[in-house]
Parts: sequence; C-alpha cells; structure tokens
Amino acid sequence: MTIPSGRLAGLLAAGAAPIAVAVAVQSAGNLAFHAVVGRLLDPDAYGALGAVLSAMVMLGVPLGALQTAASALAAAQGPGWPAARRTLRSVAVWSVPPAGLVLAGAPLLRDYFHLGSLAESVQLGPYLVVAAVTAAARGLLLGDRKVGAVATTYFAGTAIRLVLGVALALTLGVSGALAATVLGELASLLIAMHTLRRSSAQGGGSALQLRAVGHAGLAVTGLFLFSTVDLLLARHHLRDGSSGAYVAAATIAKTVLALPAGIMSAVFPRLLAGWSRPGRGRVLLTGAAAVAGPALLGGLLIVALPALVLRILYGDGYTDATGLVRTLATVAALTSVVTVLTNAALARRSWTIAVPWGGAVLEVALIEMFHASATQIAACSVAALVPILLLMVLLEARAWRPVPARRHPAATAA
Repeated sequence: MTIPSGRLAGLLAAGAAPIAVAVAVQSAGNLAFHAVVGRLLDPDAYGALGAVLSAMVMLGVPLGALQTAASALAAAQGPGWPAARRTLRSVAVWSVPPAGLVLAGAPLLRDYFHLGSLAESVQLGPYLVVAAVTAAARGLLLGDRKVGAVATTYFAGTAIRLVLGVALALTLGVSGALAATVLGELASLLIAMHTLRRSSAQGGGSALQLRAVGHAGLAVTGLFLFSTVDLLLARHHLRDGSSGAYVAAATIAKTVLALPAGIMSAVFPRLLAGWSRPGRGRVLLTGAAAVAGPALLGGLLIVALPALVLRILYGDGYTDATGLVRTLATVAALTSVVTVLTNAALARRSWTIAVPWGGAVLEVALIEMFHASATQIAACSVAALVPILLLMVLLEARAWRPVPARRHPAATAA
C-alpha cells in the first residue's frame, strides 16, 4: 500500500505546519537553553538540572491529553470566555492536590536526584499548576482555530526562558535555571488567557470534564514514561560527569521527538475520523509518514554527525558522548513510530494503548539490573524498545487493515 503524496501534503499544509513551526522554534530554544546553561554549570550540576527538567516534563505529560480534550470541547461548543474561564478554573483546582503531593515529597526528590537544595525540587509544584492551566488554555485556542495565538505562546515562553535562564543560572545556579522555566510557562499562560478573554462569543457551554481526559492521559503518560524514564534513572545511578554526559546525549536525541509531537496533534483527529472508513489503512500510513518521517530524518542526521552537534551545543565538555548520542538518537527516532501506533490505538479505543506502559516497566527493570555505565543504560533502552515496537506494529497493522468490501447478495447467488 502506497502513501498518497497529495493527501500527505494536504495534511501538512492544512493543520500540521503552523504547529510544527511553533514546536520547532520551541525545540530550538530548548536546545539553546541547554547549550548555554550546560556551559555555565559544571557537569554534575547540569546532570541535576537535566533530571529536574525531565521531571517537569514528565509531570506535564498528562497535560497533552488535557490539551487534546480542551481542544475537542472548544471545537464542539464554540468559543466563549465564560466557558473557557470555568474550564481553566476546574483545571487549576484539579492540579492543586498533585502539586501539594509534589511539594510534600520535595525532600525525597532532592535526595533521590542528589540535588543541592530544596529550592530545586520544590519548583516542581508550582510548575505543575501553571503547566496544567497553560495546556488547557492552548487546547481551547486550538479548538477555536487560533493557531497563531498558540504559536505566540510558544515563542514568548521560549524567549523568556532562554533570556532569564542565562541570567538566573549565573547568579542562582540550578535553582535559577529552573525558575526561568517556570516563568517562561507562566508568560505563555498569560498570553493565552489574554487571547481567550478577547473572544466576543459569550455562549454558555460546559466546562471540561475530568473523565474526558482520562483515556487519553493513560496513552500519553505511558508514551512519555517509555521515552524518558531512562534519563531519570541515569541521574540516580550515575555520578559526576557521567550523568551530565547522559543528559547532554539524551537532550539532543529526544529533540527529534519534539516536531513529530506537534504534527501528531494534527494527525490524531484524522485517525479518529478514518478508523470507521474503508480506506483506514491509508489514513494510518499517511499519518505515520507525517509524524515519523521528520523524526527518522532528524535521527539520521544526528547519527551521522554526533560530534559536530555536541561541539556546537556543548563545546568540548562532552566529546566522549558521541556513542551515546548515536544510540539514543536511534531510539528516539524509532520511538516516534510507537507514538503514531499508540495514537492509532487511542483513536479506536483499544487496550493496546497500555503497551508503552509495559515497555516502561521493562526498561526500568533492565536499568535496575544493568546501570554500571551510561552505555549500559542506553543499551537497556534499546532492549526495551525493540519488542515494544514490533508488538505495536503487529497489533495496529492487523487492526487497521482495510475492511473487505461486502458482496451484494444477488452477486453471491449468481
């Protein structure tokens, strides 16, 4: 079965391109942030920063499902500040208990990640609340087709995080760099809320319901754990410069997943619509090409030039991490295929959305057994990816096979 080039081009132009550009800018800003701050901090401090930043992203992963649900809500009932306000208020209330748990567990997080002070771990709490409301606000804007406003939130948040990150890292170290991340997210939220308040529609509408987020949250969280848990465990098991090298390599490698993640937000509605149609196999192939194609190309580029990428971003600080970059970039590129297939399972509401959770458990088990070096941890990521990728390809390829056309009874009798 071939991928229709016209359909692929239409998909990219209609919905994926604006989000892809915004995410690409955010991804470039993230790399610049790591490149600059990674040079300002010593390797061990940078390893600590990378671990907490990954935890911030992990806390925000279920928010991808929140954004999707908010977008669907806005698309169904139309724009309007009253309904948007109720949704944002509900999301803020939902996020307070988890944030409280994070704050209560801050000492444990400090000890587990070998952080320098509580000031580094407690910032996870406020970040969770701000990121939750920001995700909902972006989803509401996307549902109202205000893609430009969403892009602006990414641009502004990235710029503020980069500028403040350099200034605060110089004076406050890891705590300052983390504070810049929280402030960048807060700036994005303020811009999104300002745009929502300007909506002229005053329709009633209902607020977002928590049950609408749960199913998607299960899929998205499993995917993120599967793709990121190695970095967190690397910080726990590795010491001194080794953890910094792993963070540097993983940061470069996982960047190839940023652009596909943005494109996936445009592909998922098409998977939903295409599942019940005869040509659903083509829909899945087109979506897979749109999402995994850029990731595979980016992965190949990084695998071909790891030393150059490391030197540009980190100078001579991590010249011995080229092998890690190659391995982790390959893993990240192939993980994009798992991402598409998990979203395909979500579109048909299948139990197979839980497969990445099994992959994360397998990865944790392997790393807990083999963690003597960064190379061993990377090898465990490879070992966990292979069976999960093959299983998802098998399950979703069978599920998305074209539905055979039914013969007319008269033709059968003849």
